[in-house]
Amino acid sequence: DALEFLPLLPKGSIDLFFTSPPYADARAYSKIHPDRYVDWFLPFARAMLNAGSTSGSLVLNITNRVANRGPLRGQRHPYVYQLVLALQHMGWRWIETYIWAKPNAIPGRFGPRTKDSFEYVYHFARGPKPYFDLDAIRVPYKADPAEIARRKLDTLGRRNTEAGFGRDRTKTYLLGGADPGNVVSVPQTYNQHRGVAHTAAMPEGLADFFIQAACPKGGVVLDPFAGGGTTVVVARRLGRKGGGFAIHEDF
Repeated sequence: DALEFLPLLPKGSIDLFFTSPPYADARAYSKIHPDRYVDWFLPFARAMLNAGSTSGSLVLNITNRVANRGPLRGQRHPYVYQLVLALQHMGWRWIETYIWAKPNAIPGRFGPRTKDSFEYVYHFARGPKPYFDLDAIRVPYKADPAEIARRKLDTLGRRNTEAGFGRDRTKTYLLGGADPGNVVSVPQTYNQHRGVAHTAAMPEGLADFFIQAACPKGGVVLDPFAGGGTTVVVARRLGRKGGGFAIHEDF
């Protein structure tokens, strides 16, 4: 049980908590009603906040549900949004919302609606200056040589807007790749951990993206809901120190 061990972690010892906790009413091994999900999760969040480094982060993969009972039956339950606001109120700094796009999502069964082809990934920070390496996750630059040559001559690459200054697009090609943006497309992988066969296996590509971005090499990544161990495997492969807790011994 992560709640037994998270409070024992030294303060400031974890660079990144990367996790996908049980979703509300989603799995037979962990039935948590969406009405009480926030209260269930907050003790974990408090312990992680205490153990996070000053530049550390919590990256949380979660998705909302169609309520199958109660007054919201047949509607989307707002527990995910309630949780985000509760974490922000606790002191976690809400940095960004990512969309995990799943091109091979399984067909839906909660009509009348299309299948769920995305999930949320929320980035929270422990302090005002979280570690984040955008260069580590850049994608191949798509502009052709003629466009790059044109941008070299552009003296107004940084546009002034009411929201402030954007990045100078005339220089982005010098960084080795383009900003990937906050929509991350990773195919869902089924039974990827042979011998473990977790019923909610996380694709390694998702963990790869966020561990590279939000944890320095040699840093510590911990998953309090480790499940089949994807976070640990990927963290160690990338040169981080990876660990996790799982309450279900079979996994």
